[in-house]
Amino acid sequence: MVHGFKRATNAVVRVFLFPGLAALTQAQTCSNSSFSGTYFYLENGTAVEGSTSSVAPYAQFGKVIADGTGNASGQGTENASNMPSPLSFTATYALNADCSGMVTGTNSRQGGGSSGLWTSAMQLVHGGQEALIATMDSEMVVTGHAYRAAAEGASQCGNASLAGSYGWLGWNPRLAGAEGGGAYTLGQDLVGGFVFDGEGGLSYTGTANPAIAGLGGHGTYSIAGDCSGTATFGIPGYTINFLLGIVEGGNVLCLESDPASFFFGILEPESPPTVLPQFAFGGGWYSALYFTNTTTAAVSFPVNFTADDGTALTVPSLGGSSTTVNIPPLGTAIIEAPNTGPLSQGYATFTLPPGVSGYGVFRQSVTGRPDQEAVAPFATANAASSTLVWDDTSFVTAIAIANAGPVAATISVTLWDNDGNVVGRSTVNLPPYQKTEAALRNLPGLSGMAGSRGRAQFSATSGNVAVLGLRFGASAFTSIPAQQ
Repeated sequence: MVHGFKRATNAVVRVFLFPGLAALTQAQTCSNSSFSGTYFYLENGTAVEGSTSSVAPYAQFGKVIADGTGNASGQGTENASNMPSPLSFTATYALNADCSGMVTGTNSRQGGGSSGLWTSAMQLVHGGQEALIATMDSEMVVTGHAYRAAAEGASQCGNASLAGSYGWLGWNPRLAGAEGGGAYTLGQDLVGGFVFDGEGGLSYTGTANPAIAGLGGHGTYSIAGDCSGTATFGIPGYTINFLLGIVEGGNVLCLESDPASFFFGILEPESPPTVLPQFAFGGGWYSALYFTNTTTAAVSFPVNFTADDGTALTVPSLGGSSTTVNIPPLGTAIIEAPNTGPLSQGYATFTLPPGVSGYGVFRQSVTGRPDQEAVAPFATANAASSTLVWDDTSFVTAIAIANAGPVAATISVTLWDNDGNVVGRSTVNLPPYQKTEAALRNLPGLSGMAGSRGRAQFSATSGNVAVLGLRFGASAFTSIPAQQ
């Protein structure tokens, strides 16, 4: 445990972030059940050092599990004055209808160190996906973020859950000064890029401030089933070991676990993955993808096609299950899948370069009537929720639900009618990279929507969800935009 801080025994689990950002709650109506599940948190601030009464930097990273009834527990690693130390805690919380609340807890430290009570202000935002907590008093100022973990289960994640290019901003708030001497500088940051290969290997480049050019090299990482993990890599002079946590949306929280050092930060995907949740050809269907490049530089990016069962979807017009899109400056491009052969269904995934946008087009051909077309928007592949408005009076609402990630998705579906009454609930389980499509009313528990209008919420308690809606009438159909 950290003995050098006056408040180290009773004030250092400050798990989440600023109540000053309460405007992001968007008039939610909350209760204790709104804070439920597994969250990773990263916090930092300052504390008074006991031996000298000087201010010293503080950071903590860990995992907390909230039961939705007002009880929570967790484990973490704190770094106070360059002395990392593991701890665990239990807590109770109470949330008000405006999503504000209080958290009170007790810490336990390795080796049986003393414990103490702490109290923090709490604010939920983004429908409980993120929590904000701050503690500010005469001896400690600590704030931080907590984000819902990318998976709830104990065996949902793995090394494949961390793949692709990420940007990183690391921060070291203390560069100089002997222990207890109180000589602290403003700090050092390290801006860089990481590439994870999905199999446990990484490469990185970076620049420190004050400028140290030419940082770069290779390392390793390991992601556990609960989406926590570790990474090891080197910069000139020493090796860095990080604790990691993958959260919803794909960001990665990190804190250095080495003694006599103090780096923490966040990794963010350089471009969020994008998905068109439905891609069908043959059997009366044609699909197309349109892209436009609004920049003055040429761009190039791959597009991959996946079948409903998670295997590669071969598109006959492309001669394979992937293709590379090349767009000149200010140009456009199209991928087409003609209506030939039997019906094939799946979805398309891609990462759009900055300045590139687009949409999908479906065409249905039925003998004896004119062809019908609908435009479909792209969706974010790693979202945790999606909402659409449905009308099942004289129409049929069809949906395609895609899980384009490496983690199995458990998706809860809730339907409300015009008056805000719940008219049905259902659960859809999608293994990694799989997709399903159906008339919404045909999902178990949703038949009560027939003849009504309302709203549907798709929420992934683990994994990802991307939804596309289509409305079918007697002779025509149109897309239904989904909000993520």
